[in-house]
Amino acid sequence: MDIEKKIEQDYLFGCIKFNDKLNFYLMPIAYWILNHKKYDPIYDPNEWESVFRDNILNVDKSNIEDFLNAIKVDLIELKKGDIEKYNLEDVFLFYIDFDSNLFVSYFDEIDLEDYVPNKRWKYKFANPSHCVPSDLIKQYL
Repeated sequence: MDIEKKIEQDYLFGCIKFNDKLNFYLMPIAYWILNHKKYDPIYDPNEWESVFRDNILNVDKSNIEDFLNAIKVDLIELKKGDIEKYNLEDVFLFYIDFDSNLFVSYFDEIDLEDYVPNKRWKYKFANPSHCVPSDLIKQYL
């Protein structure tokens, strides 16, 4: 599915930093909730035919790479100017920094602070475009 179709289907835009590399994603809200086990404690993957995030219910240091592999279908390759072309800055809602355990969200429909992986994580309700390291994002502007 291309960027425009994902935006039309209300997929949410954000980026994930891991090993000093940024990747951009357009995903449904459920995929941005890192601790889905806490968010939906009655969800049992064994009771569903479809597989949700490769059954990774709480993303932590032990399964980051598996999680990134599970969401690679939602990875979008941005070229210089795409953020402006698709008005992505207006819908930039998430920044997850696995290198420093930081979750930044501008999504106000769910209190995502309650659903970070563990107590070592920091949560900020802020515009993610103000939190992404400028040296990493400047190549996309």
